Formats: sequence, C-alpha cells, structure tokens
Amino acid sequence: MSVGRIFRSIPKDQHPDEVRMTLGEHLDELRSRLIRALVALFVGAMLCWFFIDEIMGFLTSPLFAVLRANGIETRMVALNPAENFITFLKVAVIVGFILSAPYSITQIWGFVAAGLYPHERKWIRMFAPASIALFFTGALFLLLVAAPLLLSFLVTYKNTLPNYDSLTRILLTRVETMPVNQPTPENVWPATQPIPTYENDPADPPESVPWINRTSRDVRIRIGDANYILAHLEDVHKLNRLDPMMRVADYVVFILQLSAAFGIGFQVPVVVAFLATLGILSTAQMSKYRRHVIFGMAIVAAIVTPPDVTSMMLLLLPMIGLFEVGLLVGRVIERKRATQAANAAK
Repeated sequence: MSVGRIFRSIPKDQHPDEVRMTLGEHLDELRSRLIRALVALFVGAMLCWFFIDEIMGFLTSPLFAVLRANGIETRMVALNPAENFITFLKVAVIVGFILSAPYSITQIWGFVAAGLYPHERKWIRMFAPASIALFFTGALFLLLVAAPLLLSFLVTYKNTLPNYDSLTRILLTRVETMPVNQPTPENVWPATQPIPTYENDPADPPESVPWINRTSRDVRIRIGDANYILAHLEDVHKLNRLDPMMRVADYVVFILQLSAAFGIGFQVPVVVAFLATLGILSTAQMSKYRRHVIFGMAIVAAIVTPPDVTSMMLLLLPMIGLFEVGLLVGRVIERKRATQAANAAK
C-alpha cells in the first residue's frame, strides 16, 4: 500500500469529494501558508514602524497613569545606548505580528481545513472569525482593564518601609549634632506671594513664576516656551520609599507578552466548541472533567503571567467564564446536529 493511501485511509467506496490531501500535499500547503504569514508579518512590522511613537504612547499609558496616581515620577530608563532603538524595533515587529494575526490565524485555520473532509470545512469558516475577534478582545482586555489593575498592585506593593530613625539614634554610641541651616530672606519665598496651585498646568503661565501641579505633584516653572520641573513633591511621612525605576525594554516586553497571553487565553471557547463540533470530545465529557480543565488553565495562567496571584487570576477568571461560554455554544451545535440527523433518518 502506498504512503498516500496509508495517510488518507480511504475506503474503496468513498466519494471522491471526501478524499483528503496526501502527506506531500500537506507539506506544500504548510510551506505556502507559512510564507504568506511571514510576508504579512513583514508588512505589519513596516506599518507599525511609521507609527511607533503612537504605539509606544498607547502601551506605556497604563504605567504612566498608575505612576501619576501614586505620586511617583513618570519616567522610564534605558540602560545602554542602543536600548531605545532595539526596543522600538521589537515593538514594531511584535505589534506587527499582532496586527497581522487575523491573516495568520486565517492561514492556520486554512491549513487545518486542508486536512479535513469538505463537510467538516464549513465549521472552519465559522470558527476562524470568532478566533480572530477573541484574540483582539483578549489583548485589549489586558491593556484597558487588566494592566491598570495589575500595575497598580505591583507598583504600590510594599513601596514604603517603616522609619526607624529614632531607634537608630538611640543605638548609636555617638551622635554629632549637625548645624541647622537657617533660612535667610534671600532664599525664602515671600509669605505674601503663595505658590499658586493648579490641578494641571495652566494654559498660559507667567514666566519665571513657579506653580504646583496637583496631578503630577510637581513644582514647575515656565522659561521661554517650555515648562520645567523644579522639584517632585514627596510625602514627609513616606520618605522611606521603594519607588520603581522602570526599564523601557523590560516593561514593553512584559506588557506585550501579557497581551499575547491574554489573546491566546481568550481562544478557550473556540477550542471547546471546535472539539464538540468535530466530535473529538462532547460537551458532556468536558463538563464532567471541568475541574481538571480549570486546573490545567490555572497552570497555563501561572506560567504565562508574572509570579503573583493577581495577574494569574486576571487571566484565569475570564478563561473559566469563556470555557463555560464554549460549552454553551457546543451544546447548541450538538443539539442542532442531532436534530439534523433525526430529520435525515426520517
């Protein structure tokens, strides 16, 4: 028996339209679809490079919003001269991959469909758009909902330590009294001219007159056409702070990896409904082993998210809900197929 015959396992009386592709045809199909996906990735990356500033602003906005809300200086650092360029290039490629994901997912589903019988391929046309929509929904859920909550927890966790200055002075065997710098009339802001305070920067502030920005908690001043920060205000009761110093490369990789993880995690209902549709697993079987499935999803969520319970739960809970949605869709499909089979039997 030939290799193609073994691969297809086609009975002699099978209709020609039900013939699957041979192994060689499958490999050719895989190669052509991979080439198309790579071309789409290149085009997406080039497009993103032209809008890299807007993309970086969108990706960093959750972090900067959390830093501003907690009175922390809104800046990130680069630790080597090429870091900004390399980071921006990575972002263009990764976001280009995300933008080209609909086409790439279509190619993946097309390759899967090539190995199915024609009567099975109609389900691919139904599941592929849902898979694409859920991928983007998961990525946007991370950026707009989960990321602010997650970053707020991580940035503010234990960021203030207790002050033991008085205990330190008691334990010291010798304390030198340092002279206190007394203010002089030259370095004291006139009491009759209090520093003006605004929620945000005024539209047209006077030059060389400082003001306080309540939102950013900065003392600012205008010189020429630009505004400058004179000082960042710190709560005197929280001087022993552990403020995060974010590295731009680490943050961008962190947020994009989470976006991809959430996009993939949101594929759960499509996978569940697809398995039920093809009869690989019934919804009754998946419901029976629900606890095992949830345990598996918890392991996946723990692996693809940072090592904290908050980020894991932000991914796991939507996955559990989407698993139940997939079961509902699968039951509807199973009932529809059973009805069609009963009508055909009549």
